[in-house]
Amino acid sequence: MTDVVVCLLELTLAATIAVILVGSLRTAVRRIAGARAAYGLWLMVPASALTVLLPTLPHPITNTVVESAAVTLTDAGDSSNTVVVALVVWALGVVTMLAVAVARQQAFVRSLGSLSPLPNGTYRSTSAIEPMVVGALRPRVVTPADFESRYTNDERALILAHERAHVQRGDALTNAVATGWLCLSWFNPLMHWAIGWFRFDQELACDALVLASTGTARRHYADALLKTQLAADSCGAPVAASCHWQSAHPLTQRIAALKRPLPGVAARWLGAPLVLTLISSGSYAAWAVRPDLAAVTAPDAGTLPLQVRQVLLTLPAVRELTPEPLEKLIQITPPLKKSTSRGCKLSRAKALTRPK
Repeated sequence: MTDVVVCLLELTLAATIAVILVGSLRTAVRRIAGARAAYGLWLMVPASALTVLLPTLPHPITNTVVESAAVTLTDAGDSSNTVVVALVVWALGVVTMLAVAVARQQAFVRSLGSLSPLPNGTYRSTSAIEPMVVGALRPRVVTPADFESRYTNDERALILAHERAHVQRGDALTNAVATGWLCLSWFNPLMHWAIGWFRFDQELACDALVLASTGTARRHYADALLKTQLAADSCGAPVAASCHWQSAHPLTQRIAALKRPLPGVAARWLGAPLVLTLISSGSYAAWAVRPDLAAVTAPDAGTLPLQVRQVLLTLPAVRELTPEPLEKLIQITPPLKKSTSRGCKLSRAKALTRPK
């Protein structure tokens, strides 16, 4: 039970540090190396979480800190109930969040109605409001019934290129994994902030990929974005874990990103090593600052005062934490008898009066 709590604390700490680092670096990386590099920077979050599997750095713990931690253990009978309650609350939150996410996704898919396949490999839905990718394991590009009348030929080509880029990159599955991670970290407010900007960076990365392959099409791209956003706002479409052409993300920021020139060849080549360096550095930072919780939960009881050690012997929780028998670990020695010191004095006096 204690190991589960320690693992959750370490995962939360590592992921929180990574989110803070990504949030502070993503805008600068986008300007230097492009939107695709900024989107790749989000790999720092799972990479930092994996550092929980690595051993921690040895942190020096003074006797005072250890003694205070040991005194805290004297209330282990009550704190064990608190740990159980906390784990139950966390598990209920995970199940609730997951159930809500699955129910919303299923309701969203049912709202699309029947999907009719088209010759170009896409699907047509009479209930869809916007172009989108649906399905994490079998992603499909779905277009609304008025797709041909709402958009021009150039706009339709750009939209389909954008959605197919989502399919090729596996973004729908990535969004499903991100939603699952959010369910596990429902208590962390930073994760709710992070998933929104993660989806925003994902859309910018697809925009940059399409514009890099089509050349000068920014005006058509912005017109298609505006038409889709207006249609979605008028209908109040629900947001699911799919890849939407319109965005619940700030439209003005997305259009402003289209005005910026794409990074050159040198900047794009610089993007991959820059992102890898930042991910490695951020993961190392999350690992290096992780406290050695095992050293606190299993202190060296041999350095504790006798009264504290005697109390520890009566705690079942402490017996479970220590790999060795407590009697052997603590090594309580009985106090010296008075006759022992008196005998030492008598033997010393005899030695002084002995003739040489």
